[in-house]
Amino acid sequence: MASVRRHVSASGKVSFQAVWNLTTKDGQRKRMTKSFAKQADARAHAAKMEAECEKRGIGDAERQTFDQFKDRVLKHWELRGKLEGTTLAGYRHNLGMLAREIGHIGICKLNALHIDEALATLKAAGGASRKPAKEGERPGTRPLSDRTLLHVYRVGSTAMEQARKWKLVSANPFKDVEAPKPRKKKIAIMNEEQAAQVYRRAIIAHESGKHPGMDLLVGLLFTTGIRRSEILGLAFDAINLDACTISIFRTVVAGEKGAAVLRDHRTKSETSERIISFPPDLLPMIKRHRQWLGEAALKWGRQNYRTEPLLLFPTFGGEPLTPVTLSTRLRQLHRQAKVAGIMPTHGFRHGMASQLIADGTDVKTVADRLGHATVAFTLATYVHTVDGRDRAAAQQLGNRFGAVRDAAERG
Repeated sequence: MASVRRHVSASGKVSFQAVWNLTTKDGQRKRMTKSFAKQADARAHAAKMEAECEKRGIGDAERQTFDQFKDRVLKHWELRGKLEGTTLAGYRHNLGMLAREIGHIGICKLNALHIDEALATLKAAGGASRKPAKEGERPGTRPLSDRTLLHVYRVGSTAMEQARKWKLVSANPFKDVEAPKPRKKKIAIMNEEQAAQVYRRAIIAHESGKHPGMDLLVGLLFTTGIRRSEILGLAFDAINLDACTISIFRTVVAGEKGAAVLRDHRTKSETSERIISFPPDLLPMIKRHRQWLGEAALKWGRQNYRTEPLLLFPTFGGEPLTPVTLSTRLRQLHRQAKVAGIMPTHGFRHGMASQLIADGTDVKTVADRLGHATVAFTLATYVHTVDGRDRAAAQQLGNRFGAVRDAAERG
């Protein structure tokens, strides 16, 4: 129970101390005091501490800044092991941006005004400039997009919700802040003409020896629509040459420092583990590529080349290729093909899904190939209007209307 006691100093000055107990982060009980000149003020503070610290079990939040709590909650998430390395890296980055603005504020004093002001500052100049700084100058800044701000807001809210669950604070201040609302970005899909240009460049990259198998990689992306992490994790033990199928159960993702991390049976979701067919046209290319990898392994020496698993698109020594390297190589093909504004791997994925729907493939089959749990997500996210299909639909409906009109006139 919190209480108030009268205190007389050596000089005879009278003061009143509010006394209460709290539980520290290591589980120890600690007695806290605060002096006031008036007894009424001491009683009010004691009542407040009793309500917030003793009855709700809030710990030593008054001495814990947001920056200190950030490190604490990130360590907790890391030890639990429920977040992927890329996700944890994103959380650390976003909380770090928030900490630049509110890191010095105690989490028990953090309020909606602090958060709103922090988001406004980050929106104006929260990003690092892409232009290299001149020698002796500090790196420049650039505005953050609303979508990035939404990620920052969500991670900050998740962190403070954990603080509330730990009873370090009585409420999550992010709940009183309106979340940023980015406009839905229209995703450009790769049409057949653009795909042909990119594929032509992929053939040149393969035949020149710069990136052997690049034509096969683009062919697989175009015909299967698999994710970047999935094609990087694709190995020959997952390919059935007789049935022309590939099994998706292995991925390669970026670790916290961008290093490639190979994962078995750890896909994006449960439905991402799947078996999908590929066209027989790719068989000669797959066999040719396996022969090339075998020759590369001999040059490296069997004991020095990674063959378990034997990845289709590895880096030196058969090791997994980093996701950013693959994206860079594909962007280079796009530039050479004069294809702009289309994502390196997801452009193929969106295009495949949209074209299959336009050609009459049922949505469930498309969703299964993409590894989606619901067809609703497939329709909302990955299916786009294919050029010319809307006009064809209008013509088809016009023909039906003409038949209805003729029947009505015959009467």
